[in-house]
Amino acid sequence: MQRCTFDKRYDPNKFLTNSSVKFHSGLYEEHELERSDENLKLVIEKIVEEIMEQKNCIVFVTDSVYRTLVDIMHIQSPSIISKYEITLRDNEQFSRPRKQIRRILNDSKAIGCNAYVILIANGFVTAEFLKYTENERLIDAYGLFLFLYDDRLFRPNLYYIWNRIINVVFIRQYNAYKHRSGEKAFKEKIDLYTVYFPSRGKRYSSMKCIDTWYHNKLQYGVNHFTKTTSNLQKKHLRVAIFEHIPSVTERSRAYYNERPNNITQALGVEFELIQTISKAMNFIPKYYMPHNIAVERWGTTDVNETTGLINEAIQGKAAFYLGDLHYTLHHLNYFDLSIPYNTECLTFLTPESLTENSWKLLILPFKLYTWIALLFTLVLGGIAFHVLSLSYKKYIGLYKTQMYVPITTMEKEGKGLYLFTEIQNSLLYTYGMLLQVSLPNLPNSWGLRIFIGCWWIYSILVAVAYRGSMTATLANPFARVTIDSLAQLAKSSIEVGGWNKEDKEFFLISADSNSQEVGKKFQLIVNEETAIERVANGSFCYYENSYFLRNARVKKQIYEKEQVDKGISKTTTSKHNLHIMEECAVNMPIALGIEKNSPLKPRVNILIRRIIETGLVEKWLSDVMEWSKITEIRQETESEKAVVNLHKLQGAFIAIIVGYFVAFMVLIGEILYWKHVTLKDPKFDKYHLDKFYNIPNNVKI
Repeated sequence: MQRCTFDKRYDPNKFLTNSSVKFHSGLYEEHELERSDENLKLVIEKIVEEIMEQKNCIVFVTDSVYRTLVDIMHIQSPSIISKYEITLRDNEQFSRPRKQIRRILNDSKAIGCNAYVILIANGFVTAEFLKYTENERLIDAYGLFLFLYDDRLFRPNLYYIWNRIINVVFIRQYNAYKHRSGEKAFKEKIDLYTVYFPSRGKRYSSMKCIDTWYHNKLQYGVNHFTKTTSNLQKKHLRVAIFEHIPSVTERSRAYYNERPNNITQALGVEFELIQTISKAMNFIPKYYMPHNIAVERWGTTDVNETTGLINEAIQGKAAFYLGDLHYTLHHLNYFDLSIPYNTECLTFLTPESLTENSWKLLILPFKLYTWIALLFTLVLGGIAFHVLSLSYKKYIGLYKTQMYVPITTMEKEGKGLYLFTEIQNSLLYTYGMLLQVSLPNLPNSWGLRIFIGCWWIYSILVAVAYRGSMTATLANPFARVTIDSLAQLAKSSIEVGGWNKEDKEFFLISADSNSQEVGKKFQLIVNEETAIERVANGSFCYYENSYFLRNARVKKQIYEKEQVDKGISKTTTSKHNLHIMEECAVNMPIALGIEKNSPLKPRVNILIRRIIETGLVEKWLSDVMEWSKITEIRQETESEKAVVNLHKLQGAFIAIIVGYFVAFMVLIGEILYWKHVTLKDPKFDKYHLDKFYNIPNNVKI
């Protein structure tokens, strides 16, 4: 069987680009030309029929030459086929393409049309058409393509095209060549070519022959559109890496340096994904970290320059991009993203404050409304005792006097009423009973005794509740003041920020008013360590995914512990603990970054879906966060227990100090009143104080 080889008797760089090329007149030449056109027509129809067996929709793109040569719209198919036709002009311009061309391409893509037969005599027009449609994503790069061979399609500026469109067949028909006698001869052979994937050259596309048309038939007759991405035959594919938790960890750097594959630590979810995908697709990943990636990260797109992973994708330097890429429209402009393999909670790392409120120990057991109700009951109870005592003394005593009851009997029944006949004494003794202090004398009147008994029951219940709550307050650790929602974050005066300006725009365009408030005070901060230090100082909230924040918090806690072990006071290193806000600002899908319009995407999506279904992603994610979880558990077990110390009892000392101070001020006030008011009164006589104070004669002073 004949193989695809170039004939040494003719120049292989010369090829037929226009079937309407005019030859010298002559019956022989005209006959050979007609036969050449007929062969080309038969080859095109064969390949189109093969495409129709696999696809149910085809887009035909032709010009004035090949539209008349091949009646492609009337090629018979075994099933119903949707057909679209675009006829390009010889001078077609794609800087301002015709609306009809764009409309047809959009309509065909909308219904999933992914087979293209592009027969254009001018290779330059074909190249411009490909650049325009591929850049605007008006064609499905994963579909089947048929082209006429033209070396203008393989110039360096189109190198990236043939790394994206790989299910392609080129029809190459050779020109006439001359014998030494000067006589022209025609070659009937037509070769079918396709591209290597990945390309063997760095800046040029490699071609391989897959079949030959000879003696009115294809020599091999096999399927010309093979799935080349299922087995890449140990080809090398570059993988750009930005180390970011949980996608890639620092422990994976051993692979960059070509160390032995004996690492048992977690390498990152996306790193494990690429390792598994490379084995399934049989390629060798070549990992590398772009220059200054730790600072530029995902990258920004300014007017004059681009940075980070985005710059790597624009220049097409890698086949895969690892770096915890969010599935957003912004990233889709520069990458092809796989199906999401995980959903991350994007939230804020906030400062956590301890409520050092031991000085409020006496009021901590009850809430505000409980204290208000308690004080109201105390005042009401004191007034009730006072009113009952006065009523008993006034009405019951007067009634017994009118009934000529003996004085001794009246004195016995009125015993103890003096405790409540004055309002200040009534309030004081009522307050004492509430604190379970016994009365100096129990009144003999039964009405007052019954009320006192009920008051005792109320006092017992209140005292027990107060003591129990105070015991719990002393035994429990200090309460923590945290920010756990966007509403709290928006109301707080703390500044917020993150690395990416797209995050700021996300908050600003949100319909939620709290998110808009957060967006207004959102700051861009490049240095991650500086941001976490500001959070520890209580002046900043840092925006990232919860896995990254948890890892950063543990690192900060370990650093603080090391500083304390070295004898450095914790107050000089950090003022606040770090807390991860419970509410998620957004649950963001995370995907693997792939080169734009990469033919690997369909196969990669299938493999990622299988990996997710087997539970490997959850397992890898657990491995990445295992260190953080274990470290947090250890720190919790080593944390200081809640004990009652002088610091927690400062409320009692504050109470007695306040009592001493108030008593001292009252004493000073009484002394000043005695010296400046009482002694200067003209009625004052130290020898007749009973007259000055109107004391009855039968009462001893």
